[in-house]
Amino acid sequence: MNLDQQAKAKYYDRIDIAQLAVSILVFFLSLIWMGLAGLAAFGQVTMDDGTTFALEPGMLISLALVGLVFLVIAFVSIVTTIQKITGNARILKPVGEKALIWSIAGLLLVFGLAALTGLAAPEVKAITLAVLAIPGIAIPILLLLQVGSRSQREANLKRDSGILTVSFGISTPYIVLVEVLVFLILAMMLFSRLFGNPEFLELFNTILSNPESLQNDPARLFSEFETMFSLSNLLGWLLLVVAGIMPLVEELFKTIGVWLLKVRNPDPAESFRAGLLSGAGFALFEGLLSVSSLQQSAIGYGEWAGLILGRFGGSLLHILAGGIVGLAIGKYWQNRKVGYLLLSYLAAWLLHAAWNALAVFGGVNPLINERQVQAVWPYIGLALLFLGMLFTFLRLVKKVQNVRDLSTFPIGLEG
Repeated sequence: MNLDQQAKAKYYDRIDIAQLAVSILVFFLSLIWMGLAGLAAFGQVTMDDGTTFALEPGMLISLALVGLVFLVIAFVSIVTTIQKITGNARILKPVGEKALIWSIAGLLLVFGLAALTGLAAPEVKAITLAVLAIPGIAIPILLLLQVGSRSQREANLKRDSGILTVSFGISTPYIVLVEVLVFLILAMMLFSRLFGNPEFLELFNTILSNPESLQNDPARLFSEFETMFSLSNLLGWLLLVVAGIMPLVEELFKTIGVWLLKVRNPDPAESFRAGLLSGAGFALFEGLLSVSSLQQSAIGYGEWAGLILGRFGGSLLHILAGGIVGLAIGKYWQNRKVGYLLLSYLAAWLLHAAWNALAVFGGVNPLINERQVQAVWPYIGLALLFLGMLFTFLRLVKKVQNVRDLSTFPIGLEG
């Protein structure tokens, strides 16, 4: 074996093979996802009373486009991984500040086009808003990642697409599975306390026979439920799940992709970037699916804009929390100090818990307070928390950039 053959054998490692396998899996799952969305457009569900129900066209188009986004990212990961395995990897120059300007311009264009849909027919409006929701969610995430990439000396399309693919293809579905199991356990514990109440059984049967009542008059159902289960206990259970357990599970497993890079021995700046990408992958998955599920013909521009802006805050939360934990993981690999790592997980969890708790109070207050002015304070809290997260994010990026500029060690995490 000559030296050329030995060098060629070192073009890739087991991480590259794993990335290629996961990317191919996600690629075909995305194709299946798009196919199912297409088939659903030709189907309908018949209820017991003979009425038929079909999914909204806007929702179907949005779900199909979500699958297309995942498919494109997985395809980029496949191509760039094959290029590295075959010894044809390409080094890209970092994207300049022009990318930020174009991203902001693109976001303004999306909101402008969405505003113009108010002049269109309801069916056209629903479809247009469904299409615009995709860049409305994706562009802010790309914008935040571009700001976070200021600590990088070169662009690495293979690494970025690979971590994103692992995030929404592996770690995020695992998180959802764990959360569903936890929710089912807690739901069984809650309902076991209520099934002995005749009033609850009557309300439960009413909801089963008339599920539209959940949307038509949620305040009445909430008040009836409150008579059987005290408000403090109800909010306690809700906060336990939404502001306690869910953030804990998500922050523990969201950065799995960063831990997998240990064999590459990344420095803190590189693990910070991997953490940002892990958070971005989760934010993309959560944001696209949550907005897709709410695309209806009756949705107006104000509701649509509120959803997009709300997801911008959620995306910043997930990306910042991922960066905090990612940076801590990189420092742990350098100095083996567990304290900073545990504190970073705690900070990410508390930040996430605060955001979710304010969102819960913002959603529940209008149902339990007749004076609507009392429902404003959670949104003020969310706005202040958003500004605090944005300031922290920019400071953290600047800190990582300064540390990397002063570094005298060889740097450059391969894809």
